[in-house]
Amino acid sequence: MDALRLVAFNVVSVVITTGNATTDYTQWGSTAIVAIFILTAAGGCTGSTSGGVKAMRWVLVGRAISSHLRKIHLPHAVAIVRYEGRPVDEQVINGVIAFFLFFAVTFGVLAAVLAFLGLDFATATSGALTALANVGPGIGDVIGPAGNFATLSDPAKLVLTVGMFLGRLEMITVYILLTPVFWRELI
Repeated sequence: MDALRLVAFNVVSVVITTGNATTDYTQWGSTAIVAIFILTAAGGCTGSTSGGVKAMRWVLVGRAISSHLRKIHLPHAVAIVRYEGRPVDEQVINGVIAFFLFFAVTFGVLAAVLAFLGLDFATATSGALTALANVGPGIGDVIGPAGNFATLSDPAKLVLTVGMFLGRLEMITVYILLTPVFWRELI
């Protein structure tokens, strides 16, 4: 019963981004580490203050992929993506796919920069993901649930801060604010 309580608390903590950990879940084996890593990206439900990609986006991208595969298999079929029984506009699907692309590219860039700064693979990738998803603990000895970010170099902390900023403010909004075209149209 104790193990179930520990698993439940740590999984919920990762998904709703409280940053708490009651035990070092990296000691539970590679399957648990992969599951926690995936849950870090999953995030909570749409409209919640939790981080991550959000459940609705995962559902929509899964249905969009399924619809696309159906169209490849049956080119004349009408494959409408639905959410809660209602058709989803193609612009919404495109926006969700764009978000996933921005998320993946930003994650890759952050992880590469952190690796370039000397962090090991686990610390660089989980640090990039935990910053983007605003989760808290990462994976590994340095920033895992038994460690913290204090030992990281200042440049690494700056990169993670940028990642947290992008993740919390919905990165597409930040990228749009940084484009010169946005500012030209305001003037």
